[in-house]
Amino acid sequence: MSDPLLDPLRAQMRKALVKYLVQKAIFCPRTGVVLDVRTCVVLNDGDGDPCAVVSQEGWAQIVAEGGDEKLRLAARVTVDESSVKS
Repeated sequence: MSDPLLDPLRAQMRKALVKYLVQKAIFCPRTGVVLDVRTCVVLNDGDGDPCAVVSQEGWAQIVAEGGDEKLRLAARVTVDESSVKS
């Protein structure tokens, strides 16, 4: 059972981590476009914490190539479905 007082803290920490990842990468590693914290696709590690970000177009390329399944199996990386816009 989750503590309702910790949920806002978790959300704030997650938002800060995504912002850090965007500021660190600056450009999408797939497409080279400038990343935006409001529109990027967030990839989570095995623990469910954000570990990487790509642009919406970059994620579409990964999915088209079947890379999403490879990421999930090889690196235990999952996508935060709420960040996918298309």
